[in-house]
Amino acid sequence: MKTSVVKIIVVAISFGIFSCGKDKKEPVNKTSVTVAVEEDKPIVDINKTSTKSTVVFADPKTQKLYGSYLQIKRGLVNSDLKGVKNAAKELEGVIGEDTSLKQLKATASLMSLTKELTKQRDFLVGLTEEMERILKGVEITSGEIYKQFCPMAFEGKGGYWLSDSKEVRNPYYGDKMLKCGSVEKTIQ
Repeated sequence: MKTSVVKIIVVAISFGIFSCGKDKKEPVNKTSVTVAVEEDKPIVDINKTSTKSTVVFADPKTQKLYGSYLQIKRGLVNSDLKGVKNAAKELEGVIGEDTSLKQLKATASLMSLTKELTKQRDFLVGLTEEMERILKGVEITSGEIYKQFCPMAFEGKGGYWLSDSKEVRNPYYGDKMLKCGSVEKTIQ
């Protein structure tokens, strides 16, 4: 009888061990977890820095344009496709029917329509060039804008962007190469 009791105990313990191990090894429904994380991005804003230059323009419209540009850059740093789309739509709204900004509006429109983050990042080049063109003709009453450069972007050709911080937060690579780049110019 002792042997039967020992066998039952061993079987019970084995069953408990194997069933617990099985529960731990069963995969979680990763599809639903992944979708939830992607839809709620960004969970953590990796665009944040310890320093920030609050730029004030004499022209209120330029203030809004630059603010929308920074939101696009933030979305790209955070790899937030939806955030970039929304900020690009906001930029289009700020531009309105201003024909002198038609290239900026066209680029913003492309960014708001694309369904690929890599394409949005490609459009940042043109968006940055247009913002720089606009900034050349306006008065900055306070603060600084930092023109930054990543030498790795576009297969080593490099890419520029504008920032409100000296600390690099790379919109071309996001968290893959967050701090890759340098300040090339300070605009005051």
